[in-house]
Amino acid sequence: MPTRRPATEEELGVLRALLSLQFGDDVAKALTSLPLLVERRRGKIRYVYAADGERLMTLRPTDFMFTISLRAGEIIRASTRPPFMRVVVRGYEDGDVRGEMVLLADTGIRPGDEVLVVNENDELLAVGKARAPGSLMARLKGQDVVRVREVRRVGQGRNSSEGA
Repeated sequence: MPTRRPATEEELGVLRALLSLQFGDDVAKALTSLPLLVERRRGKIRYVYAADGERLMTLRPTDFMFTISLRAGEIIRASTRPPFMRVVVRGYEDGDVRGEMVLLADTGIRPGDEVLVVNENDELLAVGKARAPGSLMARLKGQDVVRVREVRRVGQGRNSSEGA
């Protein structure tokens, strides 16, 4: 059975390289500067956890892209400037994001990209996968533009890892 263990320097290098490709150097540096645990499946890194055991990311073996958790989303939000990776919404409570909710989206977002769903105050509401280009999201009324994976529940404050 796979076990979680501290990431080696070699594994951190691999994570840093993959994160840089997907999210950029600032995000890669912010995430890999934390104490990380990894879990391997079939000899490859599959899951990345914070030191307290909370899952931060899953590495998809088919395309070597990460899916992120809310906690990783909060770290990314804290380490980048708007509008990077963000879909700014109004009136969002839960479920997928529809075009009519979108006020602004990073024009660099492409379908399939991991995104941060935030409110007008840049508070993280959810994380998910873009279903439309950022430049079109606000115009696609009546359509799902972000498939939400994880939602911050009411009373679920920001994680203490934000400044870590």
